[in-house]
Amino acid sequence: MKKFVIVTQYYPPEIGGGSQRSVGFAEGLRDLGMDIIVVTPYPSYLMSKHEVKTNYKLYEKIEEDGYTIYRTFVYASDRGNYIKRILYYGSFMLSSLIVMLFKVGKIDYILTIAPPLFTGITGVFAKKFKKSKFFFDIGDLWPESATALGYLKSDSIIKFAQRLEHWIYRHTDMVNVVTKLTNERLSKSHSYIKKILYVPNFVNTDLIKHEPRDAALVEKYQLQDKLVFGYAGNIGSAQGLKIITEAAKLTRDYKEVVYFIIGDGVEKELIEKEIKTNNLTNVILIPPVSRTDVIKYIMLFDVMIIPLVHREIFKITIPSKLYESMAAEIPILLCVDGEARKIMEEANCGIFVEPENAQMLSEKVIYFRNNKSAIKDLGKNGRTEAYNNFSRKFVVKRFYDELLKLSNLNEI
Repeated sequence: MKKFVIVTQYYPPEIGGGSQRSVGFAEGLRDLGMDIIVVTPYPSYLMSKHEVKTNYKLYEKIEEDGYTIYRTFVYASDRGNYIKRILYYGSFMLSSLIVMLFKVGKIDYILTIAPPLFTGITGVFAKKFKKSKFFFDIGDLWPESATALGYLKSDSIIKFAQRLEHWIYRHTDMVNVVTKLTNERLSKSHSYIKKILYVPNFVNTDLIKHEPRDAALVEKYQLQDKLVFGYAGNIGSAQGLKIITEAAKLTRDYKEVVYFIIGDGVEKELIEKEIKTNNLTNVILIPPVSRTDVIKYIMLFDVMIIPLVHREIFKITIPSKLYESMAAEIPILLCVDGEARKIMEEANCGIFVEPENAQMLSEKVIYFRNNKSAIKDLGKNGRTEAYNNFSRKFVVKRFYDELLKLSNLNEI
């Protein structure tokens, strides 16, 4: 068995797209016969302060789900100012590199998942010292995304990040991207990259599928006879969840309409303030739930709202929640333009809403309220598309096959 190491900043029990992609690769490649090792920090991302167990040991080795996980030291602060974010990313980069070089042993393949860009540094040095193949998986382009969102403002820091990005690309054996437009952009601007592969985000269609509402949860949140418009994930500046509270103000007279938000993040307090200040009794906001429980909560949703703020860079971004909604037969109100919109409209599984346009979102909410038969039809369309084109077992197999070609091996 070839030893395949995944280096990722995000991993369950943390929530979010990066976490789900990481565990999807680990489980999918394990099922295809690889010896999987995951190197990831002690969990802290999008977790309540009382849930974060800061551990000052360099690492812990855990055997779980048929593979090995190394939990390494991290400065547990994914929020706050720029310095804290750099400490969060940089501390994991250092601890993961030490563990990779001195504890893991022989390595055949390394996959580092970004963002953040720092995981690529670990990959480059591990490749050099371990004589292994190095693959760099890109969810969002950095530093472009960070610059567009205002996280990076200093010209000197932006230029440094760009040089770092180019340095990582030059040392990879393969760069994997999750959108076709990212593939096109990298092919034009970074023609020196050895190989660019498009393997999209994926969803476990065996795990995520339509199920009846959990009666206990319906009772707990008083959702009997309610039409639930839901969101589950990061409550960050990129998501712009204020569009939901603004739509809630505009539709408060429709008593059967409820907005259900599950998550945490840097803008959670802003959303809490909006709910309290405007007495939005039609909005339910709860903390993140476990990876296994979240499926039961998502099944409470009649329609999934997927928002991002209006930025040009997000036209090449596809939120992982898009595929999860499709697999669960939940139609989508997609407040994202570009490639994500194209996927949704070609599948005919939802309705587009202009990013940050709360008025338009409220109008589409009312449309679903008045056309409930469309919910079922669009949901079925989404499930078919998710299974045929974005099911984890098929997508990860494509990635695996590319490894075979790249390595010139007949078997792994």
